[in-house]
Amino acid sequence: MQKRTAKYLIPFREDLSRLLITQDLIYWDDTVIMIMTERGCLRYYGDEIIAIYFAHKSKDMAGLDKDGLLNLLTKETKVMHDHNKVNYNKKYVFTNIECIVHLMRDLQKNADDTQHTEMVELKNLISDLINEKKRLEEKGKTRFSTYRVNRVKEEIMEILDRAEATNKEYDNRFFKKPEATLIKRIRKHYDNYFMWMRDFALPTTNNLSERSLRQVKSKMKISGQFESEGRADDYALIRTYIETCRRNGINEIEALIRACNGHPYTVEEIFG
Repeated sequence: MQKRTAKYLIPFREDLSRLLITQDLIYWDDTVIMIMTERGCLRYYGDEIIAIYFAHKSKDMAGLDKDGLLNLLTKETKVMHDHNKVNYNKKYVFTNIECIVHLMRDLQKNADDTQHTEMVELKNLISDLINEKKRLEEKGKTRFSTYRVNRVKEEIMEILDRAEATNKEYDNRFFKKPEATLIKRIRKHYDNYFMWMRDFALPTTNNLSERSLRQVKSKMKISGQFESEGRADDYALIRTYIETCRRNGINEIEALIRACNGHPYTVEEIFG
């Protein structure tokens, strides 16, 4: 029944993908799944009303190309992610937004490993900025002032300068290089991390993707693995349909009954 139902939903995912690439902002992330005792990949793309899943044997560029979404986006599209380096491939032209909450986790981990205070200082500064953003939004503001944006960048670069100096004197062979890499990453992708300061409509976090992938982690704890890549993608097709229906106020049981009977909701029915 699962295999048959998934077959009915292939056109639904194709139509939904065509709709997603017209959106101004897209979130995406992937997570590890097990396929016959080997590591596979379940990938999510979407926003508040669209959820699209694909399953692959491996987490690589070939899978991204097969999904056929990122390579069709224009430079006007903004893509939120957790520092997926593949997003900066020259074949893509969209605008990257880095998850600031994910960065804060990396800063805390680095501080825990090295006991250096600069990374905690930077994390606390970012936390204060997010709270400041909330207060400004309550007052009807849509961005930080240009002066504030420039001042924050100066503060962060000054912290990074001190962190870099501390790192050069640091001789721990396990944590020295990861810290240096993190500092370099923040410098290189500063605008991608702090783009939201200039436009409060942009997200600060990729939690939407993480929440969207959480359910498969529960499934892995129960079933352990998928029997093949095809069965994993059947799951992805059905999950695409159920989650998109749910996000648009359609009862999941009713949606499943229609899908099992060979007449699932269409993208046109859901979105008009």
